[in-house]
Amino acid sequence: MKLNFDMVTKKKTENRDFVSVGISKIQGMGVFAKRNIQRGTRIIEYMGDRAPLTGLLFEATEGSPVNIYAFGLNSSTYIDGGKNGNEARFINHSCLPNCESYIFDERVFIYAMKDIKRFEELTFDYQMGQPFGKKKGRTDYDLYKCNCGSANCRGTMIYKKSKIKRNN
Repeated sequence: MKLNFDMVTKKKTENRDFVSVGISKIQGMGVFAKRNIQRGTRIIEYMGDRAPLTGLLFEATEGSPVNIYAFGLNSSTYIDGGKNGNEARFINHSCLPNCESYIFDERVFIYAMKDIKRFEELTFDYQMGQPFGKKKGRTDYDLYKCNCGSANCRGTMIYKKSKIKRNN
């Protein structure tokens, strides 16, 4: 059988099976590269049901952190990876990540920020905001503890904006 360009490119674009799920050294389950992944590669879409953010905020104010797979899509909607989600929901947080997320047309995609070696765990910085209903400085950061182990680990998945000193 003679291959033409259309057949080769179609097969190449359909072959996006980059990841597998396994036990993580960071936390619970994690996502790992099945093969080498080049920087800039779109790896996987973060899938799941869309839900109103108000429901998640209500659950979060009832006590300890909500243990669901939630990805904030916009100011009013999140993606619940626990409902009709895929492997992407198991990507763990790291303060020194190898992946980053991009949103296009209300869809979230995970891209490689650097070259990723086969069997390496995929991570991105969750950059969680201050928990809803908590006053500044009163958050129990142990509830949002980071286990990434990187040299620059901030100790929490909550994103702390750095203070910029200005010379005025």
